[in-house]
Amino acid sequence: MNTQDENIAFLQRKVPYLLLALFVFFVIVVARLFYLQVAQGEHYQKLATEIFIREEEIVARRGLIIDRTGKPLADTRTYYEIGLIPQYIDNKAEVVASLVKLLPFNKNEILEKLNKARFEPKFRPVVIAPDADYDWVVKLKEYLNRDYTKMGYNLSGVTVRSIPVRRYLHPEIFAHALGYLKEIDQKELDRAKKNMPGVFSLGDLTGASGIEKAYDIELKGSDGVIGLVVDARGREITQTDDLKVLQQQVSKMPVGGGTLRTTLDFQTQALTSELFKGKMGAAVALNPQTGEVIVLYSSPGFDANRITKKVDKKYWQLINLHENKYLFNRAIQAMYPPASTYKAVTLTAGIDTGVVDPENTKHVCRGGLRFGNRFFKCWKHSGHGVVNYLRSLGQSCDVFFYQVGSSLGIDRLAGYARRFGLGKKTGIEIPYEQAGLVPSSEWKKRRYKQDWIASETLSVSIGQSYNLVTPLQNAVMVAMVANGGYKVTPHLGKEIIGLDGKVIRRIAYDKQKTDLVGVPALEFVKKGMIEVVHGAGTAKRLRKSPYKIAGKTGTAQVVGHGSKVKKGVKTEPHALFVAFAPYDNPKIAVSIIVEHGRGGSSTAAPIAMQIIDTYLSSL
Repeated sequence: MNTQDENIAFLQRKVPYLLLALFVFFVIVVARLFYLQVAQGEHYQKLATEIFIREEEIVARRGLIIDRTGKPLADTRTYYEIGLIPQYIDNKAEVVASLVKLLPFNKNEILEKLNKARFEPKFRPVVIAPDADYDWVVKLKEYLNRDYTKMGYNLSGVTVRSIPVRRYLHPEIFAHALGYLKEIDQKELDRAKKNMPGVFSLGDLTGASGIEKAYDIELKGSDGVIGLVVDARGREITQTDDLKVLQQQVSKMPVGGGTLRTTLDFQTQALTSELFKGKMGAAVALNPQTGEVIVLYSSPGFDANRITKKVDKKYWQLINLHENKYLFNRAIQAMYPPASTYKAVTLTAGIDTGVVDPENTKHVCRGGLRFGNRFFKCWKHSGHGVVNYLRSLGQSCDVFFYQVGSSLGIDRLAGYARRFGLGKKTGIEIPYEQAGLVPSSEWKKRRYKQDWIASETLSVSIGQSYNLVTPLQNAVMVAMVANGGYKVTPHLGKEIIGLDGKVIRRIAYDKQKTDLVGVPALEFVKKGMIEVVHGAGTAKRLRKSPYKIAGKTGTAQVVGHGSKVKKGVKTEPHALFVAFAPYDNPKIAVSIIVEHGRGGSSTAAPIAMQIIDTYLSSL
C-alpha cells in the first residue's frame, strides 16, 4: 500500500470521531439556547424590561489646601441631596404625598421644582432638598431599603446622594487668598471641553477666584461613576452574578484631588485679620528672596461656605452689592496712590542719575516750595530746614523730593518706577490682578490728548497725582530694595502632594536680575529706610520690635488740591507703610494700606511691625 492510500485509510478511521464531536457541540449549543430562552427566559425578559442600570456620578473629593506648616485651611465635608428622578416616578401625586408625610417637605415647593425641570432629561435627578439634614437622610434610607409599598408609601424615583463639598475652615481669614467655588457656566464648560476634554461636566463646581481658581485642575481630581441596578420604580435590587457584570462595566472609581501646600503662614495671617478688625484695606507679606507670599489679606472678607453649593442668596446679594465690596481683593485689585512709599523710587532714580549726590546734595525746606503759580506744601508746615538724602527719607520731607523730581523729569522717573515692577502685573498666579499706573508724558498724551505739565512731576515724585499701585506691587517694590534689585514673582503655591503623600510638583520661581542689581543707589535707600525707624524718622515707635526693621511711611490724599468736597471719614487720607526685616538679612517684606487710616506712621506701621514680629519669631 502506498503512502496516499495509507492517508485515506487514516482519515476514514477518524471521521466517526469528528462527527461525534460535532454532534456533542451541537447538543451543548441547543441545550444552552434552551436554558437561556426557555428555562431562564423569564429571568432575562425581566432583565430586559424591568431592570435598569442607573448611572450615578461619584464626585471626587477636592484636594486639601494647607498652610506652609501643614495646617489645613480647606477640606471637604459630606453634603446630602434628596432628589427625584422623573424617569422612575410611577405616580407623582403619591410620591409627593409620601415625602410630605415622612419629612417636613412643602408639597407646593416639590411640585414647583418638578415643573421647572420638566424639559430636562428624565434621568437627571431633580434636587428637592439640597444639603439635607442627616436625620432626614437616615429616615428616608430606612424606608428606601425596605419594601415601602407594604408600609403605605410610594417612594418611586426618590434618591439620596452624598457629595463631598468644599469646607473652608477659617473662611474670613483666608477668604481672598483661597477664593471660592461656583457652578461652571456654559462658556467655561465649552472652553474646558475644548482644552481639557472629560474633566468638567454640567453642574460641576469650579474655582471662581484665588487659589481655588489658580490650582483648579490640581485640586479637582477626577469624578467617577457607579452603575446601580434598579427596578422599574428606581429601587436598588439584590444583584446576581449577571447583574454584577453589568454594573462593573459602567462603574469607575473617582480619584481625589491633590493636596496644595501653600506659602501662607496661618499664625501670621490670623493675626493680620485681627489687626484689621473694623478697618478696610489690605496687607501683603512675602519672602524678598523667593517671592513666597506669607500673608495676603484683604478687608473686609467673606464666608465662602455660605456661597458654595447651597448659596445663601441674601448673603450673596449683600457681599456683591454692598459699598464695602466684600468680594473685592484689595491686595491685588485695588489701586491706590503710593504716597511717600514711592519716595524710595524717586531717591533711587535721583542718586543713580547723579541728580542727588549722597555726600553733598542738600535742600532747604521751609514748609513748601513755590513752583510756577502754585505753592506745593510739605506735610510739615513749619519745614524741616536743611535736609540731605538720609534725613529727607527718614523724615519724609516733601520739598526735597519735589526738587529731585523736578530735576529728573517725569519720563526718567517713570523709567525707574517700571524697573521696580510698577505699572505692570507682578505675575502672581491668582486671577484678576491689576497693573496699577505709572504716568509719563506719552501716557498723558495718549490718555488725555494733553502735554505733560512740569508741575505735575512734583506731585508724582511724592507718590500722588496719577500714580497708582496695588498693595502687592508695593510689597514687590520694597522686596527689591531689600534683596538688592532682584525681581521676585509672588506666588501662593508651594507644592502639590499626591494621594500617596509624595510631592508631585514643586512650585518655585527664580529671582530675575534687573538693571537695579548692583546699583549703589539701593544701599543709600536702605540707609534712608532704616533712618525712618531707628533714626529721627516717622516710624520711631517700631524701635521696640526685637528685629531691626527698615521701612517707609505714606499718607495718601484721596481728595485733590483745593477740593471743596465736604470733609468726612471717606475724605480722610489712606495710611500706608512698607518695610523689610531683619535689616542685615531680610526674610520678610511687608506692604500695608488702611483705607482712610489717616497716618501711615500711626495706623499702618504698627500693623506691619506685629506681622513682622509674629512671622520672624516662628522661624
